[in-house]
Amino acid sequence: MITNSYESLRGDLEKNLNACVDVKDAADALGRTLDKLRMETRSQADTPALSRETDRLFDAARQAALMMLSVTEADITARPALLTGKDKLRQALPWASAGISLVLTAWMELLGQHAGAVVALIGAGVSVAQAWLKQSRPDAADMTARTRVDARELMRLSDRLIHALDDALEQARSEQLTAATNDKPALTSDWYAPIQMLMEAVYTQDGAYALKAVPQLTSALEDQGIELCPFTEENRAWFDMFPGTEPGLTIRPALVKNGRVLARGQATESMA
Repeated sequence: MITNSYESLRGDLEKNLNACVDVKDAADALGRTLDKLRMETRSQADTPALSRETDRLFDAARQAALMMLSVTEADITARPALLTGKDKLRQALPWASAGISLVLTAWMELLGQHAGAVVALIGAGVSVAQAWLKQSRPDAADMTARTRVDARELMRLSDRLIHALDDALEQARSEQLTAATNDKPALTSDWYAPIQMLMEAVYTQDGAYALKAVPQLTSALEDQGIELCPFTEENRAWFDMFPGTEPGLTIRPALVKNGRVLARGQATESMA
């Protein structure tokens, strides 16, 4: 069962998720775990069909895992940007302008030019406001954001995903076993007499007597929904072809049930 294999890997997975610094690391950690489970599960598959179903289910699980990784949180950190000489000059200019405006205001007052002093004072206020706004406004370059995986929630979803995988694979295995059982012809009492007749022909070396068993064998097959199909061009895929002087002759009929070939037939084709 997938669940048993998963339990042996769960501790390492949780440890790795807690150590992940971002979503990509978490995706890689979960992907590695799913790949290990896929290989172990495929090694236990009884049939090629079950191996293919295992691959299909795990491919779907990988896609589901990527969706689960949307369960994240964001750490946002603000840090001062490293100022260049030009940056420092741009920050100093509003303050310098404000200082000059204040000096000009005082000079205008001394000269008795009150209107000019008011204008200079307003200019100083505007320069101070610009400098203050420049300092208080956050710069996008100074902000750093890092996605952080919620490992506890992701482990909970991973547990549910593995259980769903286990259930789906068990259902696929059960359906394949049921289909295989239904396709196998049941040996009933209708088969006993013709089999005895064939063996009697073997013991007595009487080939003509063996042919007398054919109608009973055909009837027993038909009772189980099995058809004896002779060769045609339409069902050529059901036959192994052998060279012959006359093409299209049926050597052995194909045994077919519900459109599924139980045993391939044999037929002839032209040698040219």
